[in-house]
Amino acid sequence: MGEEEVKLSVVDEEEVDTVLGSEIEFEGDIESSKSLMIKGKISGSIRCGAELYITEQAEVHSNIHAATVVIRGKVYGDISADSLIAVLDWGHVEGSLSAPDIYLSPDCFFKGTTVFTP
Repeated sequence: MGEEEVKLSVVDEEEVDTVLGSEIEFEGDIESSKSLMIKGKISGSIRCGAELYITEQAEVHSNIHAATVVIRGKVYGDISADSLIAVLDWGHVEGSLSAPDIYLSPDCFFKGTTVFTP
């Protein structure tokens, strides 16, 4: 999957269908068929049928499944993706990662297991 398909650099909010702002604190299940950006504090499960972006200021305590997951913030929970999980610079993940393609930046923190799926 190339950079033209999934933007691994800083993503502009205008390019994302739904943005949960930094002032949001939410507990419960989130389900979206379109792209989603999380900037706040979330607890519960997240299912996203497109790209899921977790920004630097986000703190997420969730099990996650999405088409693609790009992480710059903190995630505590298991993550699975249909195509790619990318933990970028200063991303912090504690949990298992399961996807066909997994990228861990040298400047991220990761504690858990990885499973490469077909």
